[in-house]
Amino acid sequence: MIRTLIVEENSLARLGIRSILAPHALALEIDEASSSLDLACKLRERYYELIIVEPALSGWSDITLVKRLCEAAPWAALLVFTELDELTFGVNALRAGAKGYLMKSASREELLAAVKRVARGERYLSPALAAELKIGLRKYDVRRAPHETLSRREFQVFSMAVCGMTTLESAQVLHLHADTVGAIKRRVMERLQLAMPQDLPGYAQAHGLLHDCRATASAMWTGRYIQDGVASPGTRASLAA
Repeated sequence: MIRTLIVEENSLARLGIRSILAPHALALEIDEASSSLDLACKLRERYYELIIVEPALSGWSDITLVKRLCEAAPWAALLVFTELDELTFGVNALRAGAKGYLMKSASREELLAAVKRVARGERYLSPALAAELKIGLRKYDVRRAPHETLSRREFQVFSMAVCGMTTLESAQVLHLHADTVGAIKRRVMERLQLAMPQDLPGYAQAHGLLHDCRATASAMWTGRYIQDGVASPGTRASLAA
């Protein structure tokens, strides 16, 4: 039984989390914070052993809130419970200090399992995020070519852009918000040291990646892509080739 803080703007989401935890005696006391100011006040007033946080709080971006929480309450186990895509933000959240990362599309049982593990000081990772973390551990090896440091999600977005798919089309295929895909594309360009989106096909051609990009985008566009960690190839450009 632990003292828990739920950091979430949406009142229905807070109510849902509370209703799941309360019957299982997972929390001695449950407090809520719905804004940055509310959160700061709560952390000044009380000691929390578990913090369940949606990092997309107004005024914050990506995993900045996770970093600040880990600095402000290093004794608390932090579980990220969010709509932000795990393959895009999950590894960075764990690097920032979170103990677990769970999508809001998860079942009630998954949330309970994640809370129990994180509360015990253990990590909670979905199979997809565990695989992504292994990739992330190799990201900053200076001996690797820039495109070899891309995560699976980043390579998917890169492939679709190389093959001519728009940000909106890529978002529809990946079931992500267009703003999220746009942010991923900007990060890919920064990693590859490219100035314009139009430079992506040239990079792919120069590094012999056109076949892989076409196969990846084509398979995803036609609904045959399976998340098995292997880059598959293509997009409209490949379909038209």
